[in-house]
Amino acid sequence: MKTFPIMLKLHGKLAVVVGGGSVGMRKARSLIKAGATVKLIDPAEPATKIPKGLELITREYCSDDFCGAAVVFACTNDRETNARIANDARAAGALVNAADQNDDCDFYLPAVHSQGNITVTVSSGGIAPGLTGMLRDKLADALPEKIDEFAEALSKIRTELKKTLPESQRCKIAKQLAAQTGYETFVARGISGLYELAKKMINLQEKF
Repeated sequence: MKTFPIMLKLHGKLAVVVGGGSVGMRKARSLIKAGATVKLIDPAEPATKIPKGLELITREYCSDDFCGAAVVFACTNDRETNARIANDARAAGALVNAADQNDDCDFYLPAVHSQGNITVTVSSGGIAPGLTGMLRDKLADALPEKIDEFAEALSKIRTELKKTLPESQRCKIAKQLAAQTGYETFVARGISGLYELAKKMINLQEKF
């Protein structure tokens, strides 16, 4: 079955994690970083420190726990329980991710590396998490220096170009600025050098 990679915006939305083991706690921490309202449900107290912003519920889950949830993560160590969680969560209208159970997943979590506004993700559709983690690390190591600052500079210039240039011309210049020459100019001379390069590109286009 083919999958389509998407990034969910979870800021301010309810996410429920069932299972307080290492996998569940890792999911909970990631969800908190994404700005979600996170509930973790497990009959036992987690062995690790509870992260700030996490609501811990120490009991067995019930289907009512999923009311209003955008996403639910089934992270217990029992496959039948995870499958039951998935069914109950879908009945409540939530998307489900069940640990190591592809058939019970509505979406998969890619291996992620974030550097400011730049995010690199790798997914194997849930079948080889170790491989995706290795590939993520390699891609993270390959990111150029100051890449996040470069992205910020491109965003500012793009905003300025929108004020004066038609879309076709603006898109062409933005693409050229994001290429290797633009990056090298930014590293050497900062955003002022990038602005000068953009002006030269505009003048060159106007001559033809």
